[in-house]
Amino acid sequence: MTINDFSKEDLQKVLALAGSISAMKADDLRIFADHIPAHIRLITSLDEIKFLEVFDYNTWAKEQGWDYVMSPETLDNSDTETLRKLMTTHVRTNRFVEGHWDQLLLTGYISRFLARLQELYNEAYAR
Repeated sequence: MTINDFSKEDLQKVLALAGSISAMKADDLRIFADHIPAHIRLITSLDEIKFLEVFDYNTWAKEQGWDYVMSPETLDNSDTETLRKLMTTHVRTNRFVEGHWDQLLLTGYISRFLARLQELYNEAYAR
């Protein structure tokens, strides 16, 4: 898939969360009954637009190497398909490794992902 396989509106919905994500601190990660934090809305949005994909993420991560999967530099030149695999891998990993997603948020990895997605969006739609 390429960035053009996602509608402009769906991508805007995801990218609109970038400011909230980049400003997150540890206290912002908590979920309350009347408040869904931006990072949970991001996962939900990625799932709703089918950005997260069904594939054997464990095998893919082992083949790529965990250093590749965890490196923020990997994001800088990733195409849409690689971004999808990375985000799927991180969302699924968080199910089994408590705090994995939180660490990605607090280290700026997720903000960097959103910045790369914004670049791809701009290349495709900012005409």
